Amino acid sequence: MNPKRTPTPSKDTNRLQRSWHTAFAKQNYVIVAVAVFLIVVGFVLMLPEVDVRAAPGGRYAPAPGPGAFDPVRIRVAPIPCFIGFVLMVPAILYVPCERQKDDEKTN
Repeated sequence: MNPKRTPTPSKDTNRLQRSWHTAFAKQNYVIVAVAVFLIVVGFVLMLPEVDVRAAPGGRYAPAPGPGAFDPVRIRVAPIPCFIGFVLMVPAILYVPCERQKDDEKTN
């Protein structure tokens, strides 16, 4: 049985009290969204063509077809995927200036 806790007032009256706190700021989520978008674009560019007439049920062919080694799939599609995966690192590690200042005040 845990009694309900009431939020304690902040010592710093200029700073607004938040009811919840996340580890990331808005900029982090924007960078993550851009990275995920780039990864999805890269994977869509890598998709093989579907020949509905040749494959039963419109499924992908088990063996690579004539367009499997198309330059878009081999050279272009991995670039946005790689940029998206690399962009995830700064998206996670980025700390906005306001948050750094708030952390320095509390320490």
